[in-house]
Amino acid sequence: MARRGNIALVNLDTGAVLPAPKSRTPHTMDGSYTLNAYTDDAPLYSLALSGAEWATIDWVRSNGGAGAAVKVTPAAVATEIHATETTAKTALARLVKLNILLKTSPRSQTYQLNPRRFWEGSGEAQVQACRRLDPPAIVPDAKAVAAAQKAAAKQAQKPSGPRRTRSTTTIGADR
Repeated sequence: MARRGNIALVNLDTGAVLPAPKSRTPHTMDGSYTLNAYTDDAPLYSLALSGAEWATIDWVRSNGGAGAAVKVTPAAVATEIHATETTAKTALARLVKLNILLKTSPRSQTYQLNPRRFWEGSGEAQVQACRRLDPPAIVPDAKAVAAAQKAAAKQAQKPSGPRRTRSTTTIGADR
């Protein structure tokens, strides 16, 4: 007879005691999870981010910056991403300007990835982080706009229609 404590499952038609149900299978969204939000913000691929900026995002994320503020020094980032300290400072400054990274206060060296775009943790904690930080939208800066205009101009210069190939000559053909 399958029993759990004082509770037993009984078939009301036959009076037979039924086996206990299986324990609950954890859902993929139970507990901590990673969220890459799809918002009205500019997509990251359109921002013309450099390799150092992508590496900085990855470094901050792998050090817990997607769920909480973390202390980030340009020297620490530079050694981890194999760049100079100046490159790391430039990357941090541009990511802050684009609102991908948020500084928790103007003079601190603690940063957090924008919870509107990146989040690791429970959904309730994300809602609280968004209320606390009031994250601004991610918007393209002058560099991203210039890269988009350059790509559009390059696309406009391409001739439309089928691509021409070199004509081949056959041996002995009349000219």
